[in-house]
Amino acid sequence: MTGPTSKKTNRMSGNGDRSRLLGRKLLVPILLLVAWIVIARLELFRTRVIPPPEAMWKAFLGLYELLPAAILTTLTMTLSGFAIGTVFGTLMGLTMAYSRAVREFLGTVFDFLRPVPVFALIPLFILWFGIGRAPQIALIAMGTSMVLGVTTLEAIRNVPSIYVRAALTLGGNRQHIYRTVILPYIVPHLVGAIRVAAAASWGLDVAAEFMGSQQGLGYLIIMQQVYLRTAGIILLVAVYSTLAVITDTIIAQVEARVTRWTERRAGIGVVASIVGSA
Repeated sequence: MTGPTSKKTNRMSGNGDRSRLLGRKLLVPILLLVAWIVIARLELFRTRVIPPPEAMWKAFLGLYELLPAAILTTLTMTLSGFAIGTVFGTLMGLTMAYSRAVREFLGTVFDFLRPVPVFALIPLFILWFGIGRAPQIALIAMGTSMVLGVTTLEAIRNVPSIYVRAALTLGGNRQHIYRTVILPYIVPHLVGAIRVAAAASWGLDVAAEFMGSQQGLGYLIIMQQVYLRTAGIILLVAVYSTLAVITDTIIAQVEARVTRWTERRAGIGVVASIVGSA
């Protein structure tokens, strides 16, 4: 029988495990912070290369009034491009996998555009669409859609044939198998690709804002670069990283709910026993 003492012991053990886990996660960041402070204090590098902590605070005070509007602008562009690219890329992958005719007509164009660096298209976007919010969102959407399109198509190609054969044996038709077998199978793969695309969309936003933007975090980075303000650049990069981490955390929470039926989420199976269920 488990009594109060046993429950208290288990609770203390769980708290100890969480504390150790938190300590391991914070160890490297704390060491990096200490190394940064020591290097800055000893002046091993010029302050323009590695600014001291007080320079970061001064940069924050200088950008404080500009940050809310810049963050709102960047959030609007990034999330809009990410959403459009995710929907378009997923639908493109699903359509190409479902229809041989569509795959034959668009496959060559898709394979040609997929390896093209999105950053190399910036001059063309400026020449074709000019400077404004629409081409910037289009650039982010294009980069995101390529990630989702490739992942969706490959995930469908890798569906185990035994699942499809079993559905055919039970009398399922093509549309029914696609809806009840293939789509549920590729959901975990798509969620992983969405996390990758979300992270990439923030980098694409920086490139998009280099297309003559007059506001946003990317524009502020350009201004800090012009005046050689390293502390301001590092601060804005940290803001970008924070927004990216928040976005990834939200998607991960949604993933935990959407894919809780999988072996990895259920914490069972051979893979989960080796690499963990997280």
